Amino acid sequence: MSRTVPPRPPRPAPRRLPIAVSLALSASAAMAADDGARRAVELDAVRVTVSTATRTERLLADVPVRTEVLRGEDIRLRGASDFSRAVELINGLRVESNCQNCNTSEVQLLGLGGAYSQLLFDGTPLMSTLGGVYGLEQIPAAFIDRIEVVKGGGSALYGPGAVAGVVNLVSERPRRNGGFVQAATEVQKGEPLHVVDGRVDRVDAGGRYGLSLVGQAARNDAIDFDGDGYSEITEKDRKVVGVQGWRTVGEGGALRADYQFTRESRRGGNRLDQPEWLANVAESLQTDYHRGGVRWDQIVNDDLDFGLGYSFAYIERDSFYGGLGDVATDPADPDYDPGELDPARPGSAAARAYAQYGYTENPLHYLDSQANWRVGAHLIAFGAQYRRERVRDENRDAAGRTLARAGEETFTNLGVFVQDEWAVGEAVDLVLGARADKSSTLDDAVFSPRAALAFQASEGLKLRAGVSTGFRAPEIFSEDLHVDTLGAAPVRIRNAEGLSEERATTAMLGLDWRSDPADPRWMWDAAVSWTRIRDTFVLGEIRRDGDGALYQVRENASGSRVAGVESNLGWQATDALRLTGGVAWYRARYDEAQVVFDDGDTVLATRDLLKTPAWSGVAQAAWAPSEAWDLYLGLKYTGRMHVLNNNTARLERVRDFWVVDAGATRHFGAGERHWDLSLGVRNLFDQRQRDLETGPDRDSDYVYGPRFARSAYASLRFSF
Repeated sequence: MSRTVPPRPPRPAPRRLPIAVSLALSASAAMAADDGARRAVELDAVRVTVSTATRTERLLADVPVRTEVLRGEDIRLRGASDFSRAVELINGLRVESNCQNCNTSEVQLLGLGGAYSQLLFDGTPLMSTLGGVYGLEQIPAAFIDRIEVVKGGGSALYGPGAVAGVVNLVSERPRRNGGFVQAATEVQKGEPLHVVDGRVDRVDAGGRYGLSLVGQAARNDAIDFDGDGYSEITEKDRKVVGVQGWRTVGEGGALRADYQFTRESRRGGNRLDQPEWLANVAESLQTDYHRGGVRWDQIVNDDLDFGLGYSFAYIERDSFYGGLGDVATDPADPDYDPGELDPARPGSAAARAYAQYGYTENPLHYLDSQANWRVGAHLIAFGAQYRRERVRDENRDAAGRTLARAGEETFTNLGVFVQDEWAVGEAVDLVLGARADKSSTLDDAVFSPRAALAFQASEGLKLRAGVSTGFRAPEIFSEDLHVDTLGAAPVRIRNAEGLSEERATTAMLGLDWRSDPADPRWMWDAAVSWTRIRDTFVLGEIRRDGDGALYQVRENASGSRVAGVESNLGWQATDALRLTGGVAWYRARYDEAQVVFDDGDTVLATRDLLKTPAWSGVAQAAWAPSEAWDLYLGLKYTGRMHVLNNNTARLERVRDFWVVDAGATRHFGAGERHWDLSLGVRNLFDQRQRDLETGPDRDSDYVYGPRFARSAYASLRFSF
């Protein structure tokens, strides 16, 4: 939300925000902008209001629920071009690749997979089922003013899906006339990624209205890391345009509207110059993604304000998952059989591949209402939300003819919530909230309570404790619409009959400490958490249907538990040098061992969640030796984890990774019109998976660790 609401009852507040902003992110470095001068930002000098943790406007220092914020300046310092690269700068949050062919990725919080987190756009859960498959890379950094992360169950405010937490992308509201244009190139294994983006803002001199136009174009060719002729990085062509506007309406009212359109083509596998059905392995997608909405916020008086909003997302996708398999395509090969490449010959590899195309439609509509009422020391928020999503999936052939309806389902969810933020005293804040959701997939409503307590023990020390809940309804999930391939055979997911919802409870305890609230040189935060999930969703082993098709069944396990610890430390060594670092440990285990592989001869079972390392960490040094330069050195650690290889029938405990990034920005000019030249290297020591699956029979799901190889980048940005 972007409106300003009357403040809460006054209390003594530290001059700067808590360590959760500047340290837990490990990437907190930025440039001063008001007067055009550029310098290293102080350790804890961010002043923003946040709404993700409580759905009310509060200074971050006053929010009882721990909220971590990554600013747009931090993202630019590291040269991140899209959301997926930006968000992994946050300690305890990982972006994991899940497919060697098409590079789909997910955000992990609290040691849990991406399906357990909810991605919000300006507080609205608009990442649809299909949007969650590749949507992380389709959000340009130019759209983002900041990213807010709240870990722990969030269903009390946001409904189904917010089990491990929420990640909120807050768009930038125009504050002045101006903007920027930028061109960037990143070279990885000799192949360049080209990105051009820009933004134009127009604001009325009287502050009555504003308008922003944003665009990005990005393109790269496929990259083959191991020289087997099959890509590890897909070829991509992405274009994004967006518009956002706002206008004051009467006394205390504001109307805001936005729209974004993304068109992306991506393809991985081999024989990229041929139609997909003539490749041994191919994963190919052409996606049109529309997203937008309108919201009205109104301040009635000092004690009451409310907001009403409608948002939508609509995706159309043409897809191909599969290929010829281990079939000779070179006429010089002794095993070459031209009949296998003839789609008109029954039973040929080409006939099978010719029919492996798909078409998916995924419209989503979301209605949101909320009122905030101030009564003495209480801020009471209450509202209702309605979400309707439809997924229609068809199996087609290369000529576009529909062969079968793979699925068509509509899901709805109606939720109502109430929350009381109570300033118990000068040093104590208490949040009590609850929500009831009625999902169309469940017979009964789900009740999700929450409670949080914050205690300002001293000027420099704040203690937090909380219990939150979350749930996942048994719907179609994003992993259902990204089809894994084992060799050239698609592996589809089915929900078991009678699949029950997951329910989770998370308890958290933490502290934020600053050496001097007015001018902190040292800062430290720590948090411990414990999550209990009942009826955990699990995917069983890959099975073969009667017609030979491969599939997995999603079932309910007895449950699972996740224990975690996060800690971050920061030191403002000088006005120009800042050092930050953080470490996270999470242990995610099922209550009972789950079978993950069974081919009749070999059975593999484990209690550990796959692709979830116990240890991870981040660190950064940011140095501004003069107003003309900003330098950074970053480190991201990913610990050892268990990964299943379906081809070797082995559960591997893979190595750990230390990824080092370094970069520099040279500023030319001063004031609003200036140039910034950035140069840097990512993954300096080329830390990545070395035992990649090769050839047409590879297991596309056997991929882990850093998503990109060593690369060098350069960007030139003109601000005006």
